[in-house]
Amino acid sequence: MSHKVADVFGVKSTLIKSYIERDAVDEKFKGALQDGNEVIVYGSSKQGKTSLILKHLSEDQYVKVECSPQTQPIDIYKSILRQLDIVYVESESSESASEHGGKINAGFKIKIPFLGDTNTTAEVSDKDSKKRSETTKYIEYNLALAQDVSELLKKFEVSKFIVIENFHYLELSVQETLAYDLRVFQDHHLIFIVLGIWREANRLIQFNGDLLDRVTEVPVEPWESEDFLRVIEKGEKLLNVDFSEVKGQLISDSFDSVGVVQEICKHCCILAGAENPHTETIAITQDILNKALEIKAQEYGVRHIRNFEAFVDIARRTSNQSGKKSLAFPYYFIKLLLTHKFENIEKGLSRAVLLDEIRKVHHRPDDVRSGDLGAFLHNLTEHQIAKKIQPPFVDYDRGGKILKIIDSSLYFFLKHCDREEILEDIPNPIDD
Repeated sequence: MSHKVADVFGVKSTLIKSYIERDAVDEKFKGALQDGNEVIVYGSSKQGKTSLILKHLSEDQYVKVECSPQTQPIDIYKSILRQLDIVYVESESSESASEHGGKINAGFKIKIPFLGDTNTTAEVSDKDSKKRSETTKYIEYNLALAQDVSELLKKFEVSKFIVIENFHYLELSVQETLAYDLRVFQDHHLIFIVLGIWREANRLIQFNGDLLDRVTEVPVEPWESEDFLRVIEKGEKLLNVDFSEVKGQLISDSFDSVGVVQEICKHCCILAGAENPHTETIAITQDILNKALEIKAQEYGVRHIRNFEAFVDIARRTSNQSGKKSLAFPYYFIKLLLTHKFENIEKGLSRAVLLDEIRKVHHRPDDVRSGDLGAFLHNLTEHQIAKKIQPPFVDYDRGGKILKIIDSSLYFFLKHCDREEILEDIPNPIDD
């Protein structure tokens, strides 16, 4: 049986055929689905979070909500209801006081027919069913309250897992709200699986300490060299190709990113002609690998250079608007990324190191204060989302005060690009 290269190797939204199970990840995830806790799957981009879901859950076992920067908790809950075919009508009441003394918007209130027969009660708004609508009783639920949402899902005997993807795109206040809601859902045995791009443990527990024993965290990193070898070997058998000459360099040049390994393998196979029918084993040579590395460096380069320029652009406008007040942190951060020792970037940069290194190159070093840098770092994700940098390429861990790269392809790009040349092309806001 012949296989398409794109089905065996590469990064895509469906499960790739060279997927391998890892005990530290797959077994932990399967166990997490059974232990009754909420599940948090985290790691850098393109490191296997979505694939983990696709491997171990069939489509009829879960509903999935994709988050965006505009998503609010009520949007998530309404999406869940729609996907579960739970029919509801919006409440007609204008607004009412919440249990905390504030006002609850009418959009949060919905009414569910008292009888569970959603198909027939869906006709309530039709003129022909006027007589029926007069006798239908409703129960009102407030989607601003996790308790009400839980009761509603239990009423309809929902047993599916609820997958929340791209959790990191949500505003910080929304992430905090959901961290508290997860505590309530866990009490009602409703299992949410949260997928997010970050690299430190206990991200949601920082928002709500009550989650400490109520969530099971499944980090998809690190990937070991042996894991990559198994990925390549599985693909070799399916496509009848041989990577033995270049396996070592391919893995080392991918900097612990399975996404990069997959993409380089895919391009190697395409360049070698593995798409075409063949009976003899095709050898992947050094020349083929070099060409594949060059292709990926160019592809990643276009995206990352655009991200760097977008990241700095807001500083240029700020500089123009506020004159001497601008400290241009975005520009100096990118400058540091393109000049600092690669080994230190891989390990992560502490806030203290960032402060010291930025002062060394800043045009007004005496004005660079720890508090100003802290404010910039705390808004790092929002800054990237506002500039449409998706996925974010860097994240700041407030707990550990460490800045880490979370786009797994960025290490590959930084190692293969001419960093000085790229820095020269990044507009310096101080020159404007």
